[in-house]
Amino acid sequence: MKRTAYLLIVAVLVTAGPVFAQGAFTDVPTDHWAYDAVNQLQADGLLIGYPDGTFGGKRTLTRYEFAVALARVVDTIRAEMGKPGVGGVTKEELDKALQDYAKKSELPSVPQNLATKADVDALRKLIDEFRDELAALGVDVDALKRDVAALAARVEALEAEVRRVRFTGDVNVFAIAPADRGSLQQAVDLDNRVMNPALGRNISFVKDFDLHIVGRVTDKTTANATINYGNYLNYLAYVDDYVGGFRPTSKTPGVGVGGDLSDTFFPYYLYVESALGNGALTIGRFPIQFTPYTLKKIDVDSYTNILKTDDGNYPMDGAKLAWNLGFVDLTLFAAKNDTNDFLVNGLTGQPNSGVYSTATGAAAGIGVLHQVATGHAVGGLKQVTQTAGLRGVFGIPWNGTLGVTYYQAWDRTSFTASPYLDQARVFGADVSVMLPVLSGISLNGSWTQCDTLASDKAPSGVNDVDDSNAAWDGRLGATIGKFGIGVGYKDIGRNFAAAGYWDKIGRWTNPTNVKGPYVDITIPVMDTLKIALNGEWLEVKDNFAPSNSLWGFKDDKLMKAEGSIKWAFSKNNTLDLSGQWVKFDPDVNTGAARDDAEEVYLTIGLAHQFSATTGLKIGYQFINYDDGARSSGPYPTDYRGGLGVVQFGVTF
Repeated sequence: MKRTAYLLIVAVLVTAGPVFAQGAFTDVPTDHWAYDAVNQLQADGLLIGYPDGTFGGKRTLTRYEFAVALARVVDTIRAEMGKPGVGGVTKEELDKALQDYAKKSELPSVPQNLATKADVDALRKLIDEFRDELAALGVDVDALKRDVAALAARVEALEAEVRRVRFTGDVNVFAIAPADRGSLQQAVDLDNRVMNPALGRNISFVKDFDLHIVGRVTDKTTANATINYGNYLNYLAYVDDYVGGFRPTSKTPGVGVGGDLSDTFFPYYLYVESALGNGALTIGRFPIQFTPYTLKKIDVDSYTNILKTDDGNYPMDGAKLAWNLGFVDLTLFAAKNDTNDFLVNGLTGQPNSGVYSTATGAAAGIGVLHQVATGHAVGGLKQVTQTAGLRGVFGIPWNGTLGVTYYQAWDRTSFTASPYLDQARVFGADVSVMLPVLSGISLNGSWTQCDTLASDKAPSGVNDVDDSNAAWDGRLGATIGKFGIGVGYKDIGRNFAAAGYWDKIGRWTNPTNVKGPYVDITIPVMDTLKIALNGEWLEVKDNFAPSNSLWGFKDDKLMKAEGSIKWAFSKNNTLDLSGQWVKFDPDVNTGAARDDAEEVYLTIGLAHQFSATTGLKIGYQFINYDDGARSSGPYPTDYRGGLGVVQFGVTF
């Protein structure tokens, strides 16, 4: 454990703290240096009482009694480290015990109640002061002093590491070229972008550089920044929302914040974090996410591995307080969502999900897969400008957790379809447990609801959208050796539109108005060969079809089968093969003669790792869509396309 790194310090510090506050020794003058040293150690939280709980209350100590306490803690050290005695710990053994703690990945967030250089200096003085008493108790004081000297050097190195400013970074350069292969309709890729007429006609060359800066301001405060340079954010136009039309290149007019695909500097994250007791306060532009059904940013770039669009974090401008209350980990936040130049739509990046019109039949106007006006916002709000809420995570039996989430969202420009809906609230609960029936059996479930609220100025007849707006998802998983399987069931209302990222079926992101089971399987054939399978069998819940399509009626079926094979055929090379098949099966009971529509994606990729920090990935995807008779699928006609990607990445 981490505290093992400081066992020798604790050997002296774990003494009768409450006593020292009243006067430590009956035979030491009150102006003696030991009083200040003991008070300092107690203030640092390192002086917490005798190992056996004795010498409590206001009773003062003799020098000999204090030495007895030190000797008792030495016995604790012996049992903890499995050594014959403190004097038998060599410098190499001590360094080995410390090495797991001194990792750069854990710095500069060193726990505040561990030893500092000042604490080690106080410890060294205490050993000198009580040398005779310790020796009388059989402690090898000289060996103990050598160990403390070695520990002092390590602590000093740690402090230097903690206080320095650290720089790390991610550099990614990629080229992407889509191609339409003679379709009646222009082909569309997984990210809902239109293909170009021929491969190589309009190649996008994109650069992305993230410089991460972490600096220790004080012992409890850290400054963090992620500065982005390149044209990647302009390439996405707005990173939180899909952009129609072709993928942009440097020759594409009107793309991005600057009007073209130019390079820019941008502070993607910029915040200060300060430790407060059992928690931390964060202020600035910070990352945040909760659960897939409550708060998680959509990956709008399926074809590359870029952390900003893969990790699911929303950058928010405001404040966040994380606090541990013992029985619950609590997070509270309040933030604006429209001050980020590349996230001007705030939390509204919700393609193909959202609040439906409250009208019925053909008058609804927006279909299951064609929610143009209402499918891009939290709760159907057009532009969410600010949010505030909380999340609590409780520990429960069976090694489980229970999470509860609530947040409110406000809209500056009002609801797309109606100017009288201006707020939304998202709330829900999620649970995760390991069932005691058999080892490796897990249960995960969540329930979330998203209400869109009418404004105070709404006329009579405009009500809150509070029906068909919940999402249920439950999954039972099992691990047998290295083999894993999970089965689940989801039910997502047509008006559910939280700022989450819960599913992707072909080019349909965040499906709503669907219900049905799903299954996922992982098969590690060998250490270098792994297979993953996934399937979903969903059906439409309510009749909300667009007027120009026969797809989107109650009981229409949607099936997805997906599989991938990853083969590390050499030390530095990996082959990836994957495929996704989506079938739209209209309900024949509607009286219309309709055939099934199919959407297919086949991908082949090769990854080469030059070193632990440098890699190259090459991939190509074939895209086919067969609409079926009389436009029975979600898109009007057949199409064929393909897309190639080459990505080079470096971390440092």
